[in-house]
Amino acid sequence: MDFSRRNTILLAINELVASDAKGISSQNHLLEKCCQIIMHNQEYCLIWAGRRDDNDGTALSPLVALTLANISNEQCMYLVEQVIADMHESHPAAQALLSGKHVICQDVLQEIDSKALRDIAQKTGFKSCSSWPLTYKEKEFGVLSIHSAKINYFTEEEVSFLKTVIADISLALYSQAMAQSMQVERDFNREIVDTMQALLVSVSPCGQILSFNHKAEEITGYKEEEVLDLYWVDVLMDPEHRTANQQLLANLLKGTELQINFESCLLTKDNQNRTISWHGSFRQNIDQGKVGLVLFGMDITGQIQAGQDLNQAIAKWENIFSAIQDPALIVSIDGIILDANLATFTSARKNRSDIIGHDVCEILHEGRRSGATCPLEQQLKTRESRIIETELSGLHGNYLLTISPLQQLENDIEATLLVARNLSEEERMKAEAIRAAQLASLGELAAGVAHEINNPINGIINYAQIILDDPGDPDNQDILKRIIKEGKRVAGIVYNLLDFSRQNSEELENVSIHKIVQSCLELVGHQFRKDQTLLEFHWQTRLANVRCNAQQVQQVLLNILSNARYALNKRFQKKHPLKKIFISSRKVEIDDKTYIRLTITDNGIGIEQDIINRVFDPFYSTKPKGEGTGLGLSISHGLIHDNKGYLRIKSEFGSFTSIIVDLPSSDY
Repeated sequence: MDFSRRNTILLAINELVASDAKGISSQNHLLEKCCQIIMHNQEYCLIWAGRRDDNDGTALSPLVALTLANISNEQCMYLVEQVIADMHESHPAAQALLSGKHVICQDVLQEIDSKALRDIAQKTGFKSCSSWPLTYKEKEFGVLSIHSAKINYFTEEEVSFLKTVIADISLALYSQAMAQSMQVERDFNREIVDTMQALLVSVSPCGQILSFNHKAEEITGYKEEEVLDLYWVDVLMDPEHRTANQQLLANLLKGTELQINFESCLLTKDNQNRTISWHGSFRQNIDQGKVGLVLFGMDITGQIQAGQDLNQAIAKWENIFSAIQDPALIVSIDGIILDANLATFTSARKNRSDIIGHDVCEILHEGRRSGATCPLEQQLKTRESRIIETELSGLHGNYLLTISPLQQLENDIEATLLVARNLSEEERMKAEAIRAAQLASLGELAAGVAHEINNPINGIINYAQIILDDPGDPDNQDILKRIIKEGKRVAGIVYNLLDFSRQNSEELENVSIHKIVQSCLELVGHQFRKDQTLLEFHWQTRLANVRCNAQQVQQVLLNILSNARYALNKRFQKKHPLKKIFISSRKVEIDDKTYIRLTITDNGIGIEQDIINRVFDPFYSTKPKGEGTGLGLSISHGLIHDNKGYLRIKSEFGSFTSIIVDLPSSDY
């Protein structure tokens, strides 16, 4: 074989290895390409390669099979598989694999007694073969068998040539394996670096950024390619703190420590400040000492903000706790008072030292009988929320006590918040508010009633004057009946007014909702007639009575009718077909309980949606200043709630307002 052919084959293999190093393909692919290059020699009719089976150290698995014979590559691979299946230690490939040296067989038909090998020899036309172990630096990649169509083809010169070629192929396979291994290791290390939930930045001896992981990109907003070769302080430090941090690093470089820990403010690409806790490690160089820096950073901005928020929350809680007007105590699960507000000290008439650290039963109930258990302490141990009405002699009154277990945090003791609302004071204030609203309604009614009474009084006077002028007139009998009728009318108005103004009891009674509405209209009906407002009724017949305090419900309905009258007069100053109030009643079921629903709808100015949720707030009024107190609907809502009912409002601005009152049926 001439020297030029040898150089051509070796050059082709080297170019293949060089080009493959960029893409790092599979070993089979590289081996197949090398075999194709060798097959350019027309004297070679079959080349195949295999490797030791992982499961059986003496068996081979075929990798590549190429032939110049007139058969397909699939048929060729099948024949090779048959040869391998029939292979024993006398086979050249087996000998090469086991010995680690090449084996030459100059006449296959004479030297080897193998039916499978004879069959493939006949199919492909080969007569001699050589088998070569593919090894480099004790790393085995398999065995390569080269077959020639000539007997005694593998001369000393050809073997020398193949030895060089096989060595190049083995080196190529080794180089590829090492490149793949290094690539896997690099990918693995890069994956670890990129999946770390911390900033990882490597810096050169000159302070230039060499690498920047994904977390660093995420926090700073810069991509790695944007910051490579930039000075690390310019990227990782807030401009206001760069000088100080540079000085810190300079001092550390002068020392002997190999690691540093510091915090700094980082300005992100979108101009946000982040606080980073850095840990730096100096990279060693035998000749020059500390020459580089690897920075490991944790974004602690959230932790700092959380700490600030916690301090603010604690301060806020302390302010709220101190500002609560009702007695409030924090009590441990075993009944020891841990903290209390100023209202507690005031109500108990004790100093802080007389309450904090003492037994809750001792403070609230002024002790207990010997051997008795405190119900409150038992309730604390259940860790359940509860609201109870009880007498607290230690706080000198009747209270509505709210028990609220606090959420237990790690390392915190179990505790409960107690808030005691003075019922006696609350009831007094509530009664005063109701009375104030009642008197306001009474004042409004009085003006209208005065006008309403004036007409029948004038009639009585005129009728009496007629009788005086002619006592013997036979029509005087009819006139006297009219005087009695007008007098009863006046008496009825005065009775309703007095009944409404009288202090009411808290007793509930069964009463017709229609009767309550009629009583209201007897007091304010003349005002609707004067305003030319129409009333339209949609009663559901045979309704059950409602169970309520009739006088309280009457006060609510008078307030609703007064608001309806005001809204209609605002929209319609004169008589109008739409100047109308609809009053309807019907039975409804709420939570499997029977209620009587009364709905009062007016076609007035309505209420804007952004304030409709505030109309029940105390002292909030939609009327101009001086025309309303803002207590009407607030007190009405409370009165209906006290009667175990519901009061709701629906409205469309400029169109209508509906007030819905649900009261428990007597069948409740």
